[in-house]
Amino acid sequence: MSTQKLFFEDVEVGQDLPPLRKEVDRAHMMMYGAATWDFIRLHYDESYVREKGFPSPVVDGQMFGGYLAQLVMDWAGPDAFLKSLSFDNRVPAFAGDTLTCKGAVAARYRSGVEHMVECRVWVENQRGERVVGQASAAVALPSKGE
Repeated sequence: MSTQKLFFEDVEVGQDLPPLRKEVDRAHMMMYGAATWDFIRLHYDESYVREKGFPSPVVDGQMFGGYLAQLVMDWAGPDAFLKSLSFDNRVPAFAGDTLTCKGAVAARYRSGVEHMVECRVWVENQRGERVVGQASAAVALPSKGE
C-alpha cells in the first residue's frame, strides 16, 4: 500500500495505475473460502474439478473484487476512500495462475464536496486473457485546496 498522499489535482485522465500481481495458490483460495464461508467444491476439491473438466480448482470470482480494491487503494493511498467497485467475470482463473490487476484513470469530477476519480480496472491471467472484463472503481481523493 502506498503511504504517499495522492491528491485529486495530481491525477490525470489516461494515467495508468501501477499493476498488482497475484500468484493464486490453493492455500490462499482455502483461506478466502474459510473467511467468506464459501465452501463450494469447485474452489478446493482437485478430483471433483478434474471430473468436471477443469485443470485445477477454480478461483472464486469474488476474490477478483478484493484484488481490484487493493489495486485501486494501493495507488490512491491511505487518505482515499473507495466509493464503488463493479466488475464482471469473463473466463475462469485456476489455482496456480498468475493474475495481474491493471487500471487507468477514466474520469475526474466533483460530486458534491467530494473529489472523485473513476478508474477502468481489469484482471489478466498469465496467458494475457482478461479474467475480469468490464470493471470500474470510483475513489474519493483529498484535494490540495481543502
